[in-house]
Amino acid sequence: MFDGSSPAAVASSRLVLLSNSELLDGLLHQHLHGGPQLRLTRSSTFRPGVNDADLVLLDVGSFTEADCLRLLRQLRDTPTALINAQADQARGLLVQHPWIKGVFYPNTSRANFSRGISVMLDGGDWLPRALMEKLLGRYRQITHASRAIDDLSVREKQILALAGKGLSNSEIAESLHLSTHTIKSHIHNALGKLGASNRAQGASLVLGHVGEAGI
Repeated sequence: MFDGSSPAAVASSRLVLLSNSELLDGLLHQHLHGGPQLRLTRSSTFRPGVNDADLVLLDVGSFTEADCLRLLRQLRDTPTALINAQADQARGLLVQHPWIKGVFYPNTSRANFSRGISVMLDGGDWLPRALMEKLLGRYRQITHASRAIDDLSVREKQILALAGKGLSNSEIAESLHLSTHTIKSHIHNALGKLGASNRAQGASLVLGHVGEAGI
């Protein structure tokens, strides 16, 4: 998966590659050759001691999405980077596990891989710029939505939550002992505050941020 120049030396560190690929293991050993203070071991499953690694490299291409999510839950307190990850895969996993420290795409050069490993072992993060921009955009959307939801009245949240459960305006009106016109008015005002284009989008935002106890 790599091309380019030689690796940089890094202080004594233990790396664990979670992968089913012996080929990738061999390539990484070749790549890290010349950095004698780096010790790389491979495991195809989560085993005792993996959490003690200075950095875990999770080969996304070796596992199903469900297995990746399970492994990431087990690695929650261990510095972890995704390797051989496609952009969409990496983004989805980072959304659910924002503590992931790094991402290496299949076409990552040796030089960038080496720099990324060094940065993460020094406590930093290593994410492709385009991925960082997408994550930042998502963070801004979530922040805006959270603030907008705070501006909704309790009744507006309640109505959108019921709409998100599939109730029609008339069913919501009957449930809350209000007129259909009042329900429509509340939904119109709430969508304006959220910047949502329809009730489905507005309901999704509310259900994603407000629990039953808060409605």
